[in-house]
Amino acid sequence: MLKVATIPGKGRGILANQAIAAGTLIERAPAARMPSEERHLIDQTDVFTYYFADPGSYARKGQYDCLLAFGLSSLCNHAEKPNAEVSWTDDSVGLWASLIALEDIGPDQEVTVFYTNITEYESYELFI
Repeated sequence: MLKVATIPGKGRGILANQAIAAGTLIERAPAARMPSEERHLIDQTDVFTYYFADPGSYARKGQYDCLLAFGLSSLCNHAEKPNAEVSWTDDSVGLWASLIALEDIGPDQEVTVFYTNITEYESYELFI
């Protein structure tokens, strides 16, 4: 359903390789949480560009947890008006990242999400 591709001006990203209807669960991937106290360790590496800011703790500016998705959703690029979202759930097996289509996505269309911490990417070079 998805393929990794080079997106002009963005680098690596995700494209749909078939039509995806709004509301479709595109991917469910195992995930891990890293507490805010340890986030500075990741922020100094290239992993910074692949983790998600935990929406539940992001209101605590600078103190939010990192969520790592071990699937293709971690390669989705940012968009102000995304066509997909990542939903986080815990069950008896652990934390999961579910990539869900917010609208119809056509073949070869980029799958995008909204980065909660997008303003931090402006100073990314300062971390590495």
